Amino acid sequence: MSSGRRAALLWLVASGCALPWWLHLPPRLPACPGAIPPPAALPGGDLVWRDRVRYRGGEVDAGFALVAEKRGERLVLVGMNAFGARVLSLTQEGGHVQADARLGRLLQVPPETVLRDWYAARAAGLAPPGTVEIVRPPCGYEATFVAEGRGSLGAPD
Repeated sequence: MSSGRRAALLWLVASGCALPWWLHLPPRLPACPGAIPPPAALPGGDLVWRDRVRYRGGEVDAGFALVAEKRGERLVLVGMNAFGARVLSLTQEGGHVQADARLGRLLQVPPETVLRDWYAARAAGLAPPGTVEIVRPPCGYEATFVAEGRGSLGAPD
């Protein structure tokens, strides 16, 4: 291959023109900074929450079903897409957060942002059948949380 053709091919690849449509990454919200409270900030006892959230900002419009479970000082938050497939999960023990985003860069909202906003919705008094709007102008998005359920986790029979 001549150097001219090689340069043209490199330019096409670098500009994204030569990539198939399915290789272009979807828009993604930037990570929104801020502290994430520890599970101790939540009400006492072993609890479970079921919520829905929709994120809107820039070119992003993404929603998840969320299930959170707190047992002692451990919180697990799982996000599922419209088909019920797990797309993100976070495990928090004290101040340590471990995130798993199954879709990687294809996930349009960083998992830590979802966890931070979930805590903000709880602090704002979100309880079934309520709705809370989290607006983050510096980060360029808003999130609408809808509480679907809350319950205690009883001891096994």
